[in-house]
Amino acid sequence: MPVLLNPWAIYDSPLISWDPHPAQELVLESQARHKVWCAGRRTGKSDLGGHVLLPEAIYTRSVADEWRRQGKARIFWIVSDEYSTAEKEFRVIWHLCNLLELPLDKPGSYYDAVGGNMHISLWNGAFQVHCQSAKYPDHLVGEALCGVIMAEAAKAKPSIWHRFIRPMLNDYKGWSLHTSTPLGHNHFYDKFQMGQDIYNTEWESWRVPSWYNPYVFTDETLDRDVKSLLLTLDGAPGLSAFEIAERDGLHIDNEILQLVEELPPELFAQEIGADFTEFAGQVFKDFDEAYHVGDLRYNPEWETYAATDYGFTNPNVWLLIQVGPWQEINVLAEIHESGLTADKFAEEIKRRHLNPPDLEVFFPDPADPMSTRTLQDKLKIRPAAKTGGELYIRINLIRQALRKGRIDRDASMLTEDNADVWRPQLMIDRRNCPRMREEMLAYRYPERKEDAQTSLERFENPLKKDDHAPEALGRFMVGYFGDGTLLDMGTRITRAKIRVGSKKRKGLFKRGKPLGSMIPVKSGFPDWREWQ
Repeated sequence: MPVLLNPWAIYDSPLISWDPHPAQELVLESQARHKVWCAGRRTGKSDLGGHVLLPEAIYTRSVADEWRRQGKARIFWIVSDEYSTAEKEFRVIWHLCNLLELPLDKPGSYYDAVGGNMHISLWNGAFQVHCQSAKYPDHLVGEALCGVIMAEAAKAKPSIWHRFIRPMLNDYKGWSLHTSTPLGHNHFYDKFQMGQDIYNTEWESWRVPSWYNPYVFTDETLDRDVKSLLLTLDGAPGLSAFEIAERDGLHIDNEILQLVEELPPELFAQEIGADFTEFAGQVFKDFDEAYHVGDLRYNPEWETYAATDYGFTNPNVWLLIQVGPWQEINVLAEIHESGLTADKFAEEIKRRHLNPPDLEVFFPDPADPMSTRTLQDKLKIRPAAKTGGELYIRINLIRQALRKGRIDRDASMLTEDNADVWRPQLMIDRRNCPRMREEMLAYRYPERKEDAQTSLERFENPLKKDDHAPEALGRFMVGYFGDGTLLDMGTRITRAKIRVGSKKRKGLFKRGKPLGSMIPVKSGFPDWREWQ
């Protein structure tokens, strides 16, 4: 945390001798003011929270006289849904203070976990730590804070942070550390996303599955092997996790394998994998922001396309899409706006420079041929044919791309430097496609009979809600790859065909590109913004 001394000199001291694991080190070394640690069970959330307060306590000794002279104190809170939860972090800092024989103020320092009276006071009150419960908002008032730990932050009401905690950090530019196991797409998820925004330097966030803690899960466990195991189990329910791991040579700790066996998939993803899981009726259950969302950039050597879903009351959607040499699909940018006529829609596409010079073909919504003609005339881009058909085919083509966890590679392309590089076939840009990311998660089947006209629709036809970006992506998938490529999961798509009018264009893939071009990288400014 931002204290004016080297915390590692304290952690490495003989009395403390704390050796944080690599995922904890990322937090300790980050310069962000607000940090979000989305972590699975047994990752050391409480240990991390308690230790970040120790350098603050020791630093305060050097400035205690000045703070007391001004009648102020450096105050830190540990806030959680229950006092018993906040006690875990408090226990760590209390133990560290006693280990170093720091002179706890008496009175002023109390450790009553049952009654919720947990306070630390040092240097005649210049440094203070108080445990607070989010169940009692009226208690969340006081002086300005120098820092706060929001323990199990996902369980607190969103108003706790916005109404009570955040304003008290203003005076001293106080820091915050939000640690929690995820709980669906709630306010904790929103904070995590702020930390993923490379342009928001105030926030930084990390996703930490349980197996990142080598002190608990001692055998090497690889993210991609866990992902592969879960996908294989979904398609081969007759095999156990242990059998699949042994058969496929997966690097997974035995305790993790046991948890895969014991827990429902959704619960494992949330509690162990630290995923923001909401699977009830979700159309794209395989969509995982940890794998399918990245900081992408325009690649001038890849093929460039666009896809649409038309609306007026409903939003008009325009997706800018690139396809790589091994059929990697990158959705780079979106327009997702209501109230646009076809003419205004075309103007908005040009205004945002989402019609780059190498974009020659777009995949339209066939339900509105007049809008397609308007875009064709104003943008000078040809519409592809065969973008309709059955909805389930388009949905399953997207699912097929989501499930392809590794891109098939020509062995001659592999080198010692890139042999371990992999990526999902379908990826979506983090910053420039916010509505598409939301809809990929929110697109649902009816959960109640009254939400569907027939019993068949309840299980086969999703709700006509949050479907606009997936519809546009589905138009691209069926128009580019064709419905004949809807194969068994895991089967390689052999060759794509794109139909423009009555002509078929084959041989679209430009082979021989360096494998490194497949890797999404962070860029300070998207290239397509500079085209015009």
